[in-house]
Amino acid sequence: MVSIVICSVNPVLLEKISENIRGTIGVPYEILAIDNRKLAKGLAAVYNQGVESARYEQVCFVHEDVQFNTPNWGKYLLDHFSDPEMGLLGVAGSAHKPKMLSGWGAQGLADRFAKMNFIQHYPSSKKPSALQYSNADNEELARVVCVDGFFLASRKSILQEIPFDEALLRGFHAYDIDISIAIGRKYKVAVTYLILMEHFSEGSLNVEWLESSLLVHHKWRGFLPLTVGTISKKEKVFCEKETFRFFLNTFRHHISIMKAAMVLRLGELKTLSFLTYLSMHVKTVKAFLGSR
Repeated sequence: MVSIVICSVNPVLLEKISENIRGTIGVPYEILAIDNRKLAKGLAAVYNQGVESARYEQVCFVHEDVQFNTPNWGKYLLDHFSDPEMGLLGVAGSAHKPKMLSGWGAQGLADRFAKMNFIQHYPSSKKPSALQYSNADNEELARVVCVDGFFLASRKSILQEIPFDEALLRGFHAYDIDISIAIGRKYKVAVTYLILMEHFSEGSLNVEWLESSLLVHHKWRGFLPLTVGTISKKEKVFCEKETFRFFLNTFRHHISIMKAAMVLRLGELKTLSFLTYLSMHVKTVKAFLGSR
């Protein structure tokens, strides 16, 4: 039996995902749709509310702009959680999280560390939808350190022990990385390849995302980086460098040079490779001079 929590702002999308769940889940379930149009709560607060209302021990958090394509996916979900050490499950994630500010991915090392199986749609750019699949070790279940938030699954007991940090995160971003790290300190975090989903919207890397991500990275600064398996110093340096480059290209027109320098200091490049750290400082200055 599964409790499914949905933070809803669109009744049409809610009806579609509800119909989809009814036709695919294959196990007894309840949907806890929390209408956030008037409440305007942050996602962490909405999800904590859903946990407290859940009747079942197995709890899922699903965006309303998704679709399940796997028949009887609920049975696979419950089977994964037959492992008492399983704490958090997603369908996309990474086995490495750099100390540098980032989303759940590992820039430059995706071929090795990305674990994902879902169909992504691109309504903004009008690109054709595409299967996002990365499974270097040909697994059905892959251990990771963080998962994407469009689908999350855990246990009610775990989420009461380790709730979403609604005091820190009052918006709609970075909650997935935060809860991944928090639960991962005590339980397993994993990506399943047995449940195929479609995601009909693209992530938004805006200033709100940046501010929420900064809060999370400051919170976990003493625990990052995190890796499942082994990673070389060379790989760490490359990932930190590529992650900062991506950040700089994405945000340099929206932030000050001082904030960019602060983000660079959040990472571990200075410790890993001082020369690379200095080169990134130079790149930062050139990027801001060139944007004037």
